[in-house]
Amino acid sequence: MANSIDKLLNNSQEIMEDKIEAQEVIGYTADSVIELLKKSLNIHWQQTTSLSAQAVHLDRWGYKKLAEVIKADAEEEHKHAMINLKRLEFFDVDYQPLIVSPPVWKRHDMVEMIKYNLDSVREASSAERATIVAARAVGDEITANMMIPLLQGSEDGIELYESYLKLIEQMGLDNFLSIQV
Repeated sequence: MANSIDKLLNNSQEIMEDKIEAQEVIGYTADSVIELLKKSLNIHWQQTTSLSAQAVHLDRWGYKKLAEVIKADAEEEHKHAMINLKRLEFFDVDYQPLIVSPPVWKRHDMVEMIKYNLDSVREASSAERATIVAARAVGDEITANMMIPLLQGSEDGIELYESYLKLIEQMGLDNFLSIQV
């Protein structure tokens, strides 16, 4: 994963040659970049909302360590949303309405909660990659470079939630939860 992020840091010619994620960069416009920024914003607001609620639930259930990790993740997602907002504000576009749907994870199912978070960061990663590719295709290096730390954060989130699922698989849910107290 770090290798693909390193590629994004390199010049856009390498990106065009590799056609990251088999995306064609031909046909992107400034409007495409704005729509992708809006998509990224909505994903990060959804993550902020869901993770904040999860942190409250986990803390109440007594899983203090896991609650702290999730709370920190929610704060990071809020920062990512603000980066998107600032860029959209720079373009002076209407980024409303922000549609934040209710979370689809079950409050009392730890594995489903973690899977939901994993799917969410995968979606964010995909949106951020697409935004970087589109921005570079239209010559908007500022937006592309602003999105790279967001992509790194999403990739880190993927690793985190995959590792949680692997731990649960290896040691069982009860043992996993016992070390989260």
